[in-house]
Amino acid sequence: MTEQTTINPNQQIQGWVIEAFNLPKKTVVDINKRECIEGQRSSMDTIITVHSCRDHTHEYTIPKLPNNIRYEDIELLRTGNEHEHHIYKKNTVLGYLFRFSIWWLSLSGLYMMFAACPCCGQVGCPVGAGTAGLVGGVFALCKQNWRGPIRFIYGRLFRGK
Repeated sequence: MTEQTTINPNQQIQGWVIEAFNLPKKTVVDINKRECIEGQRSSMDTIITVHSCRDHTHEYTIPKLPNNIRYEDIELLRTGNEHEHHIYKKNTVLGYLFRFSIWWLSLSGLYMMFAACPCCGQVGCPVGAGTAGLVGGVFALCKQNWRGPIRFIYGRLFRGK
């Protein structure tokens, strides 16, 4: 009876990426398949995501299935421009605060242009400006962290079901 060893293509690709890019052994490499539909044709791509450090993520797209990828394809990722390559950098806390303040000012100003005071009904009342700031802040928070409010509302509405 002969013993057959089956190699997981994802593990093999992970090893090739670590070897080709000369990365540390503990580098996290994610491999996912994605279906691309172009007009009448449909094809499968492989997306390789390399988490090289805490702040950067590199994403490569190879227009082949994981079973068909060879070591030469991984070397082309490093040297050639034939495959898609995206770099994602996580924002700092100041980046989040700056983006939030820009959205807050923008949405508050937009609301203020078309709103009247909820108490006296006049445009430009200080209470109306405060209300516009509050509404703009809530919408900016929802825009910045849209998953949190959606999960909260979904949890409240469908908690008992």
